[in-house]
Amino acid sequence: MNASFTLFGPAHLTAIALTCLAAWHLIRFYRRTESAPAARVPWNKVLAISLFITVMLDPLLNGWRNLHNPAEVWRIIKTESFPVHLCDIVAILLGCALLRNSQRCAELGYLWGLSGTLQGLITPAIKYGFPAPEFFAFFLQHGGVPAVAIGLAFGTSALKPQSGALWRALVWINVYLAGIFLFNWLLGTNYGYVNHKPAPPTLIDFLGPWPLYLLSLEAVAVFFFFLLLLPVRRATVSMG
Repeated sequence: MNASFTLFGPAHLTAIALTCLAAWHLIRFYRRTESAPAARVPWNKVLAISLFITVMLDPLLNGWRNLHNPAEVWRIIKTESFPVHLCDIVAILLGCALLRNSQRCAELGYLWGLSGTLQGLITPAIKYGFPAPEFFAFFLQHGGVPAVAIGLAFGTSALKPQSGALWRALVWINVYLAGIFLFNWLLGTNYGYVNHKPAPPTLIDFLGPWPLYLLSLEAVAVFFFFLLLLPVRRATVSMG
């Protein structure tokens, strides 16, 4: 019998602390190897593969827990576990940034990851606590994404956000929203709460009816993007 998750319990606080520690070490590692990029390659591959694996862990674990009921497996994967959540997309983007040395992928990974995935780390919506496999799967992704994003943004000069990052992130988030809206419409799902509000009460209830709350969420995203870019600019000045 797996223990239920406790918000800000010892296991949760440990996961947050390990994420902060990993981000700090990645910043130091990337700054130390700035003049020797070949030294980063094996570690970048390990990090990228780890991020890619986290994308598939949720549907695999959900399927494993419900092998006795194939209909339930499909229902859970269809409604909760397809790897199309924004956190999954960010993990893939950061993996591509690591493997391809892509500044644009790293930039989106930083802004989307810290405005979205980081909130999942602080207020996770998970059922199982330590030491359930789902606990490790969740925090590998929701801790790995912000750690890698921060490491690349503050530890490298080539992969940090560049001028115009805010507007590029906003344009691409709308591309994602359009794609996920179509995905939801075709499958009858509601990933990202794009097609209608969630049934339980949430903060979205204060942002107006559909589709007005989507515009309100975009304004919130712009605000977070702006705040996240401030320390990057200061770090750039200090590194220069």
